Amino acid sequence: MLRGDTLWSLAERRLGPEASAAQVATECGRWFDANRDVIGDDPDLIKPGQILSAPPSP
Repeated sequence: MLRGDTLWSLAERRLGPEASAAQVATECGRWFDANRDVIGDDPDLIKPGQILSAPPSP
């Protein structure tokens, strides 16, 4: 992760520049589901030092 990363930016980076907003939103939810135990209940709050794992490929 890089400073300022969000679940949206992580999902967008993974999918590439051709991904639609709907595809990024779906992937963002997959990132949250895969890391809920690290992030907690607020997907808008990623704290420094948290290590997130990419969700498995669909």
